[in-house]
Amino acid sequence: MDRTRLAGRVLFSFNNDNGRAARQLPNYGNSAIQDALEHLASMDLIELCNEAKIECCRATRDLRNCGRYVQHVLDSCGHASLCAECCQRYDVCPVCRTSIPNNGARVRLRLYNKCIEAGLISKRDDDRFQEKEDSREHIMADIERLYSLFDVALENNLVSLICHYVSDVCMDENAVSSDPVLAFLLDEVVVKDWCKRTFKKIIHDLHGIYKHDLETMQSELSLLQMLALRLTGISNVLEVMYSSFKETFSGQLHDLHHLLENTLKAKQHLEVMIWCTRHQFLKNVQSRFSNSALWSLHVQERKSAAVNRSWPEFPSNLADSVRSSGFTLFIEQALSNLGMEQSYMERSKEEVDITFLQDENSPLLFHSKIDEANKDGCYPFKNLRAATDVLFLHGTSDMVVCKHAIFLYYLFDRHWTLPDGEWKYLVDDFAASFGITRHSLLESFVFYLLDDHTFPALQVLCFFQAYFVSLIYRYELVCVVVDIC
Repeated sequence: MDRTRLAGRVLFSFNNDNGRAARQLPNYGNSAIQDALEHLASMDLIELCNEAKIECCRATRDLRNCGRYVQHVLDSCGHASLCAECCQRYDVCPVCRTSIPNNGARVRLRLYNKCIEAGLISKRDDDRFQEKEDSREHIMADIERLYSLFDVALENNLVSLICHYVSDVCMDENAVSSDPVLAFLLDEVVVKDWCKRTFKKIIHDLHGIYKHDLETMQSELSLLQMLALRLTGISNVLEVMYSSFKETFSGQLHDLHHLLENTLKAKQHLEVMIWCTRHQFLKNVQSRFSNSALWSLHVQERKSAAVNRSWPEFPSNLADSVRSSGFTLFIEQALSNLGMEQSYMERSKEEVDITFLQDENSPLLFHSKIDEANKDGCYPFKNLRAATDVLFLHGTSDMVVCKHAIFLYYLFDRHWTLPDGEWKYLVDDFAASFGITRHSLLESFVFYLLDDHTFPALQVLCFFQAYFVSLIYRYELVCVVVDIC
């Protein structure tokens, strides 16, 4: 068994009978882990930089400094100034000259070293940091150690600590230091770079998982859920940073917005991928269409029927204009409102590109307008994975409610004439998983029915019309009663 590091967390891996790596979370019942996390959660945030900074022993040995790596702080004053050996022969702290008591515990482990002892931070990384000799390398090692503490906070539901570090320390004009290393660690740029680095690691991990077969992805569901929580944590930190800079017109604003947008879209995509994985990407749920070509033909027929019944009062030349360029189906208009075509055209040149997560069989270019000439790049989506990639990796993150509605439209389109027992649970589970109300669920179904030109769809629409009229009548009646009372 060996220690591995995945997106910042120290995990234990070993080969099981299937040859895949099994992963386990830290044992939170372990006293060392509890002590380290309690220390992290309760500490003064401005001291986080001091905990991350590499310190060398300041004791004098044979007219020269000891210089050993310091893993403890003095219990009397809290300075990391003496190594474990030198603190036994010194009576005062070399920094502040505070007396060191002769009885009782003279030192306690630094937070960073507590995390190493608890297995929350890799010992291998710590050994690598200690090998740095150049002053610039020392600064980078201090930054990496601070990143490791951020990783521990992110991975153990303490992301609010990082948010407060941004708002209460980085944005505090009084939080300054004459030490150039500490001054740099107090800069919010360090937090932004940590977010970018951690996000890049998560995207890389997700890409590796998404390439696997369905069986492997199902075995990694707990890991996918854990990565979704981490993306949520990173987005929370970025939102705090963005709101802090929003009124300052900082040059970092655009970069922060772009990173936040990509983080939110990756999170939304991952949440839907988890849902799809739980339902095996509908592998065992029959579609009402025998193949994708038949489905595309049916959608083309819907559009032709919609064109023929659109704008009858217009002169023929205007009707021709609608036929040539207008959106005649609700699904076309909904897809157009997402602005996905623009995001496909403007491929990101940033270091982290979330389209890296897209399946190789998903369309490289998508058109909201249904066109017979672009059958592979328009609605209906080729499969459930393509629908997830197109909707949630493109457009903007604030349109997620609309994207969920389109996803439901796709599910209704794929199944609705089949017996309810074969597919209805899918729609209900999707709504429950993403907090979609019954009203919104019904709305998606009605929009689908309005696009469908067949007689069964018209029959169901007539039923809904009577249902909605009765609801409106009841609402108006209640309003009258309330007014009378």
